[in-house]
Amino acid sequence: MNANSQTTARRGDLAPVSVSKFCAYFLWLGTTGFGGPIALAGYMQRDLVERRRWITKEDYMEGLALAQLAPGPLAAQLAIYLGYLRAGTLGASLVGLAFIGPSFLMVLAISAAYVRFGGLSWMQPAFYGIGAAVVAIIPDGSRFGCFCSEVCLHIAQKPVVELRNHG
Repeated sequence: MNANSQTTARRGDLAPVSVSKFCAYFLWLGTTGFGGPIALAGYMQRDLVERRRWITKEDYMEGLALAQLAPGPLAAQLAIYLGYLRAGTLGASLVGLAFIGPSFLMVLAISAAYVRFGGLSWMQPAFYGIGAAVVAIIPDGSRFGCFCSEVCLHIAQKPVVELRNHG
């Protein structure tokens, strides 16, 4: 048996899934997933390969390798590739929209809130605090070390204290 027939045999073992259910998974992951591209890729492997058996391990590893080689967002590229495997160009497009759409809408909502409320003196420290909290979360999520996170959290406390003084 050659490598192609082994892959075909393994693909025959996949659990059936509709395009809508496949896209719904990526909508859920795009909305609730946290931890950066490596964590999201790990969730995809756990959920799609190991638990649900919607994707073969070989196809997942190939997609991961291609996503790592290409410039751009690793998790989004992997999701789009997996969508392509399941339903061609339409699947890639739908999965891409489902996975990236929630983050895009969140950024739009926060931007609208900033434009609407950012000029208010009591709201400015809150936005500075959000920015500082994000700076604190990034090193912690990527495991650069506790010292950097503690420094960033100390910096993040200043806007919160200012917010209390205005309130």
